[in-house]
Amino acid sequence: MAAVAMTKPKTRLLLIMPPQPGLLGGFATGLVSLANYVSRRAPSIDTEVLDLSASSLSDSREQVHASFSGGINDLVFVGITTTTASYQSALRVAEIAKGVAPRCVVVFGGHHASADAEHVLRKHIGGVDIVIAGEGERSLAELLREYPNVERVHGAVYLRDGSLVRNPSPGFLTQDELDSLPVTFEKHRLVGIPGKFDHVTYVSARGCPLRCSFCSVGDERIRPKSIPAILRDLNQLLEAGFRRIAIEDNFFAHSPARTRDLCLAIAEFRHTHNGAFTWDCQTRVESIARSNTVRLLAKAGCEAVYIGVESLHAEHLRYLGKTANPADYIEQLNQLVIPRLLDSPVECYLNLQFGLPGESQAHERRTIEILADLGSKAASKGRTITLFPQLHVVYPGTRHFQDGLAQGLFPGDVFESFTAWEFEQAPVRFWLGEHFAHGTGGLPVGILNGPALKTGRYEVDADAILRISGTLKAISRLPGITTFHFGNYLIKNNPPVAAQRGVDGGAQPA
Repeated sequence: MAAVAMTKPKTRLLLIMPPQPGLLGGFATGLVSLANYVSRRAPSIDTEVLDLSASSLSDSREQVHASFSGGINDLVFVGITTTTASYQSALRVAEIAKGVAPRCVVVFGGHHASADAEHVLRKHIGGVDIVIAGEGERSLAELLREYPNVERVHGAVYLRDGSLVRNPSPGFLTQDELDSLPVTFEKHRLVGIPGKFDHVTYVSARGCPLRCSFCSVGDERIRPKSIPAILRDLNQLLEAGFRRIAIEDNFFAHSPARTRDLCLAIAEFRHTHNGAFTWDCQTRVESIARSNTVRLLAKAGCEAVYIGVESLHAEHLRYLGKTANPADYIEQLNQLVIPRLLDSPVECYLNLQFGLPGESQAHERRTIEILADLGSKAASKGRTITLFPQLHVVYPGTRHFQDGLAQGLFPGDVFESFTAWEFEQAPVRFWLGEHFAHGTGGLPVGILNGPALKTGRYEVDADAILRISGTLKAISRLPGITTFHFGNYLIKNNPPVAAQRGVDGGAQPA
């Protein structure tokens, strides 16, 4: 009798960006970094990146099934990136993966899972096996090498005999390691897709040393790529056909010396490429207030800066942890930052939060007055200032979340039920997505009924919605001010959630 040829089992890694219904389009470029890091250190592992961001859940099921075709005995690791807004989609993708291959190892990473690892693991035993907290490249490579000895994997969070285990961090990547990570994953010819507002996303530096109360990724030293590596990456993006680049560092222009050196290098690079691309970035009032920052940005072909102003009121700036000197901060914005941008070719984009706790009609009137004055200055120069509204939300891992827990404003596992509730409220989700950046996912405490929220119920405060909508309409009529509309950039091709999977998440809809 002839022997039957057996296919040797192999280890595979499937990195997935889950569907993003009602969210801004774009691709999590961190998956490309993970894929490259693992592939270079473990070339024998079959690594694949699966972008489901624009897919419906039914389409996602087919694509995940197709990715699992092949050796039924393979050990497959499924790494799924998460934000709070995409958390429920990530859970559904994990469910699909486990349904196809029950023995696969599902690993969650990203901002949400990192900040809320214990609830992710305890609420989804059998669905999510491991969370990798923080910067994931070293941890993921260790996991693939050491599994099933998870105790040897730095940065891994997991349950053992019912107890939560958090392994020590592996430390941040060195600059040499960061430089070794290109923007393309050659195996799949994957470079990226247009991200924020038809720009391709690029990160030249990781980290942010600041401690804003609403942010879960601060209090980290900045780790930049070297300038030669950045120019190499920009060239790869150009070769891939991208001409508008969003440099999505958490804090661009954090260092005067690096800002000068990088801008001059980009200016020379653009000159040798006949100005073939433009770019934008996000930064702070204090950086733009430096005497030469705007001039350097303009010289380097920066088309716009997003300034994280967040609020125009001293008490709110203190609450948000933006500055210890609100009066100086607001004066710098009005007297230095806005005038310098209006006198330059660089567009001025302002991020402002609405729906802050304690926000009153007096605050809203004052916001409109200040923007009217700024808009008048812009209009007198034939320019406009673009406002990017953000709904104030509370994310896991932030000081606002810890303060809310201490005050009993919401239960500790609130994001499990809230994200499930919001995921099924398609009209609410799309209204938030159309009107605000970061409108979905986090707890919009300013538009929710407070007493209900304390008990894990979610009731939208219609009066707050009407008040905020009225303020935005009034701002949109101001000369020299344009209010950005996010609706044209949302992913809308997902069918109603109820038709895909009924999940109550323990929440009570409004």
